[in-house]
Amino acid sequence: MSLSLDSNQDARVTPGARVNRRRRLGEMLVTQGIISPDQLTEVLELQRTEKTTRIGQLLIELGYVTEMQLADLIADQLRLPSADLTSIEISPDAVAKVPRELAIKHRCLPWMIQGRDLLVVTADPTDVAAIDAIGFATGLRVKPVVAPESEVVAAIERCYSVDEPGPEATFEHLELADQFAIIDDIEGESAAGAEEDLERAAQAGPVIKLVNSILADAIASGASDIHIEPQQKGVNLRYRIDGALRHIATMPKRSQAKIVSRIKIAAHMDIAERRRPQDGRTRTVLGGRSYDLRVSTLPTADGEKAVIRILEQDRAKIALEDLGFEDETLEAFRALLRRPQGLILVTGPTGSGKTSTLYAALNFLTAETTNIVTIEDPVEYRLAGINQVAVSDRAGLTFATGLRSILRQDPNVVMVGEIRDLETAQVAFHAAQTGHLVLSTLHTNDAPGAVTRLVDMGIPAYLVASSVIAVQAQRLVRRLCDCKTPQPDGTATPNGCEQCRFTGYKGRMAVHELLSLTPRVRTVLLSQPSSDPVRRVARSSGMRTMFEDGQHKVARGLTTTDELLRVVPPPEEEVANEPVSEEREAGAFPAPLPPPRAARPPRALIIDADEASARAVQQVLSGQRIETFVARTPQEGLAIVYRENPDLILADVVGAPGTDGLDLLRKLKAHLATCQIPVVMLSSVGHVQAEVKAIDGGAEDFLRKPVDHHLLLSRIRRALLRSSLAGAVAAPAHDEVAPSRLSA
Repeated sequence: MSLSLDSNQDARVTPGARVNRRRRLGEMLVTQGIISPDQLTEVLELQRTEKTTRIGQLLIELGYVTEMQLADLIADQLRLPSADLTSIEISPDAVAKVPRELAIKHRCLPWMIQGRDLLVVTADPTDVAAIDAIGFATGLRVKPVVAPESEVVAAIERCYSVDEPGPEATFEHLELADQFAIIDDIEGESAAGAEEDLERAAQAGPVIKLVNSILADAIASGASDIHIEPQQKGVNLRYRIDGALRHIATMPKRSQAKIVSRIKIAAHMDIAERRRPQDGRTRTVLGGRSYDLRVSTLPTADGEKAVIRILEQDRAKIALEDLGFEDETLEAFRALLRRPQGLILVTGPTGSGKTSTLYAALNFLTAETTNIVTIEDPVEYRLAGINQVAVSDRAGLTFATGLRSILRQDPNVVMVGEIRDLETAQVAFHAAQTGHLVLSTLHTNDAPGAVTRLVDMGIPAYLVASSVIAVQAQRLVRRLCDCKTPQPDGTATPNGCEQCRFTGYKGRMAVHELLSLTPRVRTVLLSQPSSDPVRRVARSSGMRTMFEDGQHKVARGLTTTDELLRVVPPPEEEVANEPVSEEREAGAFPAPLPPPRAARPPRALIIDADEASARAVQQVLSGQRIETFVARTPQEGLAIVYRENPDLILADVVGAPGTDGLDLLRKLKAHLATCQIPVVMLSSVGHVQAEVKAIDGGAEDFLRKPVDHHLLLSRIRRALLRSSLAGAVAAPAHDEVAPSRLSA
């Protein structure tokens, strides 16, 4: 047994207990009889083909050893102490000695300082590079202490989370707006081809700050995914909010490798590998809430694309009542979940909320007397009181093999993340027939299509009829924001406010189609195993389709008909009864496609409470092929900003009652989607203090009224350079513009 150290012991490592760096881990495992020579050969071949040096991780993933076995063996063989990280106290002074990036990179946790010795907890004490790097950074003699790797990583995350600078910081509008330029000037760009230089650039302050700002802005915006997409001449940043992608900003092309490398470092991925896809994950805390970040990279023709999935851990506590069920559907679904055995399927395309529905069902079923086991790929949310298993193809743990093992764990409820193949379906049906309640998902368009899909997969119709107790199909529609306008008939129309970014929608809810396999449905399924007969008898038995469920939500003012039609098509019989136009009946050819749109001119938004002044500025800009929009108040101007995405804002709101130009600047500079839009202030206020406040607040320029036409156009061209549209603004000849002035 290894020597276990805790915080109450005089934990000293003797100088003689040095790491035996010549003994190989595989040889030690074979000598101890933990693995066979054939297993070692298999692992070494896998290590060679996958080009990894982490043989211990391969052994664990293949199931040949456990993390605890590996840690104890290393400690015994190398005569090193081991540590129980669940009970020892980590010294803050020791943590402060080692930079966070270094601890994460080498997976080493500083424990305590004893004189000139620094005790460092690690899973691999033979990693000479890690020990030397920490010793060089701290100036102390590093003494390794052994612990399982997963415990070391979790402890690093816990000990360094308080000191992490990023997402908790509030936006500072000036720095946020300028980060796209700052990151482009990081030293070392000329040697960007070398991995060490790229890693150094990715760890630079501006890069870390920009990536943290993107994460914080996306979380504050309610985004579920962040897309960083390399293009030929830039890098597009987009968020998926309420199921729809929104363009946020275009970043410099030269910043692409640094941003992606920073993300890969944070997600424990290989920054040197840029030719094949990679997956990773990390965690962050913002506003007291914990978020899991799942990172995926994909090599494209223009560079690596990165997508970050944001998973809020609080969503694991979601209840069935929060999913948008109609009252009668909710009671029916609860009654089905109370059944002791059978198979319940939740169907729909990717991103339709199936996993959330399953987690809500598990929360409903959780009890002290119930054993619930899940197998997922991957485990998205952690649920208290539930045993969750992650699929691992490398270790041979598939849905089917994992489900077979789960059935030997005496479960009451089993959740299978997805039925992908016939083998998984057969095991799931076996579980449902042997006294277990099984929950799973399937990709079908509607509920009746699920039972026929199972028959097509190879499950006999009689087995489907006897085992499946219900199928629920669902889609996600956007929910109307609280700023909606109620109508006399109970419906509502979208309006728009700052909370919903002037879209009129905030958040999403599900529309459901719950098919219970009643005796009539089972009879039809046995005689005619196709979706159309099953659908007809289910509707005659009271099944409400997704479209009908959505119409109920439209009638209650929760969403709109347009939003419902965007997600759920109406039933086919209703489409068939629509009147046919004379042109379609006569077989007329469709109208020719319109000609392709020319490149749009620059867009300018004028915010001015004085109508005459706004009209004068509008006339000057219209003569220079600049498309203009006019707003009287900052609120109206913000709505136009999010709707039209202007390239320039000319604002004078100082004189408007109840408004403040500095407040408008603060709102524009607080979000990545608007912080890059240049703002030129036009004001009749003449004192210097007003100009200083405007420039400090983030304004691109400040002009006092009345302003000369030539000066105004010159400043506009300079401001439009930030949007790369200055070339579209023609420089006026002196005889084209009269030398008059814009009056207030």
